[in-house]
Amino acid sequence: MEEKKSKEKNISIKDIARLCNVSVPTVSRIINHSGRYSAETESKVRKVIAETGYQPSVFARGLRTNSTNNIGIIVPDITNEFFASITLEIQNTLFGHSYTAMICNTNEQPTVQAKQLEMLRGSRVSGIIFISGEEITEEDLTDGIPKVFVDRLPWNAASKDVVTIEVDNYTGGQLAAGTLLDAGCRHIVALFDARGLSTQLARYSGFIRAHQDRGVDVARDLYRPVTQVSFQEGYAAIKDLIERKVPFDGICCYTDTLASGAMSALAEAGISVPGQVQVTGYDDTSAAKWTVPALTTIAQPVKEMGRLAADTILKMSRNEKIAKKHYTLPVELIKRKSTTI
Repeated sequence: MEEKKSKEKNISIKDIARLCNVSVPTVSRIINHSGRYSAETESKVRKVIAETGYQPSVFARGLRTNSTNNIGIIVPDITNEFFASITLEIQNTLFGHSYTAMICNTNEQPTVQAKQLEMLRGSRVSGIIFISGEEITEEDLTDGIPKVFVDRLPWNAASKDVVTIEVDNYTGGQLAAGTLLDAGCRHIVALFDARGLSTQLARYSGFIRAHQDRGVDVARDLYRPVTQVSFQEGYAAIKDLIERKVPFDGICCYTDTLASGAMSALAEAGISVPGQVQVTGYDDTSAAKWTVPALTTIAQPVKEMGRLAADTILKMSRNEKIAKKHYTLPVELIKRKSTTI
């Protein structure tokens, strides 16, 4: 038994080809999901691979092809549930196609992102998926590595050979603000990111359109940009308004995280939700279900975003035809107890 295990560890692609009575290139195509081969041949080869425990050498393949079956994932904050959920879906999809993921957390720091990109290039990854990437340079877009951008989109990506995947943030902003307006709110705090991100701009544009559609003036003095999307920032922004006795009856938040902080400040001040102030969030994270009261929010199709990003980068890495370069996925309003409608 020990001798058999030792042999299995040293088995080569040539051995697999010999045992299956096929050529080495055929085995290689099946392993890499490329080229033509019959279903019968694939079944036979994969059965022998499973029985022998053969593991393709990623390093050797990388030297031959100048790339590997590794995909880099650039994520701004892996502790953020929204980003983590997309990352997990990408990783699971890649694993199902015998690809591995190299996950790089930037902590929302462009300098960290730049260093991680250099590392991924040096590792000869087959492609890179940016989840809400920051400050994408021309070099980043034209270095020859296939790229997919998810959620936030770089302003300079439209004319480049990259794929972008976003949700309909404009409609999401309309739905979130429209719910508050239809419930009678007229002085709505807009608690948004201050960085002018593509997602922020689209959601706020939808927020404004919801007011225009109903003939209600936007309370622009209640626009509250935050420098960091966190519970603490949401709490601090609303606490400041309360302490300064600024009147408001609704809060439309860029994310559920900001909404959770805002609702904490309201509760601390004895302001009831939705009795005195109504609140909407964005993302439909697990926290939205457990706030008191539960949060009305905009759900994004996280699993679809992750699967689409992974499937697309795999096609790009194999030089296969892709359906289109830009995807806009629908959002959904999830009504809970933080609003009356």
